Amino acid sequence: MDRKALVRALIEDQGRLWSEEIGARIDADTPDEWFHWLIAALLMSARISATQAAQAAGALKVEDLNTVQGVLDSDRDQRIRVLNENGYARFDNVGADQIFEAARLVQEEYGGDLRRLREQGGDAAGIRARLKQVKGIGEVGADIFCREAQLVWDELFPMADGHAIEQARAFGLRDRPEELAQMAGGRERYVRLVTALARAWLDGPSEKVKEAAA
Repeated sequence: MDRKALVRALIEDQGRLWSEEIGARIDADTPDEWFHWLIAALLMSARISATQAAQAAGALKVEDLNTVQGVLDSDRDQRIRVLNENGYARFDNVGADQIFEAARLVQEEYGGDLRRLREQGGDAAGIRARLKQVKGIGEVGADIFCREAQLVWDELFPMADGHAIEQARAFGLRDRPEELAQMAGGRERYVRLVTALARAWLDGPSEKVKEAAA
């Protein structure tokens, strides 16, 4: 197996960020984009496929429910309807309430700007602890959020969640974030690599990745 070829295949074939998939431009580092990514991580924490959760998170943006103020101004029935119609039917009531509570907490604690959470967190552990104050965000949700937030937030780089590390080991790759980052060759490529590893763990490797791993 050519490890460099495998890493390249993972990045190129399964390395699409979930934030990109839902339409959240976290690289812009703005309050609205970060909040959208936060509620996506919240939805993806439920016992439901990441694909379905991402579909629901993307649909929230279409209905202007991807910002703190948009959620606070929304009607609960509207939030339930959007989630129900977009792959999140099993958890639509809970999700609708958790999204609202997340918006309220972010508004009250951080003035609607999650960049203040980053500042007040100070380091990776502090950021994770504050993320988990959001109802619906536990260890898994914090992993999901931080996995892609490290693209911008230096305090988090390099990190890899348990699913990505487990899949790296299954492929015979190095399992330390620092070593994976070196293999990836740059921060963005690393974030795409750990996302690809998580996708491969969740959905299985793509055909191109299987070929490269053989």
